[in-house]
Amino acid sequence: MASSTRSPDGRRAEPERIPSSGGTGLTAVDEPDPVRARRGTLLAVVLGLVGGLGVASAPVLQAVRTVDGAAAPSAVGAAAVWAAVFAVAAPVVAVPAVLTRRTAVAGALLAGAGAVSVGAAVLDTQLWSDAIDANRLELFRPETAAELAAGTGAYAALAGHALIAFAGLLGMVAVHRASLMDGYGDARSAEQVGRATGARIGFLPSAVAVAAAVVLVGALFAPAFVSEDPVILVPTVVESDLAASAGAGILAAAVLIVVASALASISPPVASGALVGAGLAALGVVGTRLVAGLAAGERIQPGPGAVWGTVGAGVLVLVGACIPMVDRARDGRILKTLAASPSAAAQGGPAKPGAVTPSAKGVAKAALRAEAAAARARIARWHVAAGATGIITALLAAAGALLPVLDIPGDTARPDVYATRVVLVAALVLVVSCVWLLLSEFASAVRPAVGVLWVTIPYSVAAVSQSVVLATDVPGIGAGIGAVLLWCAAVTAGVTGVLTWFAGSAEREEIDTSDEPSTSTPVLAVGGLGAVAAFVGLGLPLFHGTDARGDEYAPASFAEIPWNLDVWGRVLLGVAVALAVIVASRARPDRAVALLLGSAVAVGVYLVSWPLTVARVTDPEMGAGVVPATVGIVLIAAAAALTARRRNR
Repeated sequence: MASSTRSPDGRRAEPERIPSSGGTGLTAVDEPDPVRARRGTLLAVVLGLVGGLGVASAPVLQAVRTVDGAAAPSAVGAAAVWAAVFAVAAPVVAVPAVLTRRTAVAGALLAGAGAVSVGAAVLDTQLWSDAIDANRLELFRPETAAELAAGTGAYAALAGHALIAFAGLLGMVAVHRASLMDGYGDARSAEQVGRATGARIGFLPSAVAVAAAVVLVGALFAPAFVSEDPVILVPTVVESDLAASAGAGILAAAVLIVVASALASISPPVASGALVGAGLAALGVVGTRLVAGLAAGERIQPGPGAVWGTVGAGVLVLVGACIPMVDRARDGRILKTLAASPSAAAQGGPAKPGAVTPSAKGVAKAALRAEAAAARARIARWHVAAGATGIITALLAAAGALLPVLDIPGDTARPDVYATRVVLVAALVLVVSCVWLLLSEFASAVRPAVGVLWVTIPYSVAAVSQSVVLATDVPGIGAGIGAVLLWCAAVTAGVTGVLTWFAGSAEREEIDTSDEPSTSTPVLAVGGLGAVAAFVGLGLPLFHGTDARGDEYAPASFAEIPWNLDVWGRVLLGVAVALAVIVASRARPDRAVALLLGSAVAVGVYLVSWPLTVARVTDPEMGAGVVPATVGIVLIAAAAALTARRRNR
């Protein structure tokens, strides 16, 4: 507040700022400095360019060397060029954004590329642990089975990806600074201001972005090459070296986080930059594999992972580039609709002769009622979409569990795959919870639970897939129609989770978020201990005994590396439960209760796999994972009870 008075000689005094009496608002000193933000973003761009050049120089500097002193294998030239171009693509695209003072867009480009580069850096570490099976044809193509060691180029590639990741961190800082400035997330129509990008661009573009991310994530775990070369072996990702499997997992998580964050951002240009940056960086990984497979010669062909991964990454770039145009087009249509509405006449527009002009107060109330009705309809559409997709997922999973998961010759006895019983339980739990999403009066209360329960489908399908992978190693046995349906169910389960998240975002748009939510320490402590106990239980076998061959058998634990598909499914379930507990500690009480109860039920689905699959061994005994899993369920349920008690006060 400023004060202006006259001095004793009659002149007007200069205005003075009256300091706040202990307030915490931003002062002129605290406000973001655009010049400083631009300099920080420029530094991030420079680091990104240097990192990209480091990655591009890796083939020239020789990524590997032979231990016996022989000549090091050379790279596939076309793949090396492709990798070099896309290593610097995101920083180069960010340069004009910085020059035109669009620091938020430049920061988002770097942030998207940096997130993907974290996974790429982990993939680089395989050059030290198992270089010959790294299948990095853009760096080297082994011609013999001679032992290889990491060379100078390996250090350049790892340092380059690390620099790009650090540039992405600086880009996130730039985006955060821009979000504190006036006009961030602005739009021409008031209805679009402050809304998430996914809501601003509509369902179809958002769904395409999510589908592209899902395809890309799935492709990361599919074979990158089809090789007939005896030197170049292409094992499945989950059975590869730890660096390869962990790198693929981190890269997949990075893509999903970037896409989710972009669609949740209130600034479409920032969302556009994040998707384009992540897509370009992903093309540097999966696109390079495609080019290498095409250019490596007759004995090597690109695998489905390279083909579909390139398609998914390319669609991400395309959707990201189109987001600003789609947002402007929808914004313009909203303005035309408002201009043609009857309220425009009431606010000064032309009116028909004899028409009754409503008062301004009446027009405002009518507009508020219409906006509230539109919001309720929008939330209901998200609930119905999530519920319907969840029901379809459950039906696919149940059908896949009941149909043959193995295609075997007719004269061979069909083995029992006991993990399909767990799929049936997970499908039953999911379909029961998703039915409530179709009922508007219960949908908001049940929606958080579905946000966790969908994970039980990919978890249980992973266990079946492990059995299928082992069985198909036998000549003449292949994957059956049931396995195909289960894999489709795992994909649609992920779509269900995304739609559930969109429904939650739509719900949050209609509540007062001016007050910063506080963390419930008791819920976080009790629920956190429950999540840790559940994770320990997931990492330990539930039973052990003697198998049909007389050998001691127990399900794989987290300590057995490399992890198989079954373990990866349990890791996914454990991470989902841990994240749900963290979110519940800061959520509204009613939503937190549903989230915690859904987490407890999800761990319960894992626990019931003990009696459902124990028949695979004789003389079974309880394993070490039963007690911690049970304790985890009890503690998470106790956290839900604490939350319910807090709500009733």
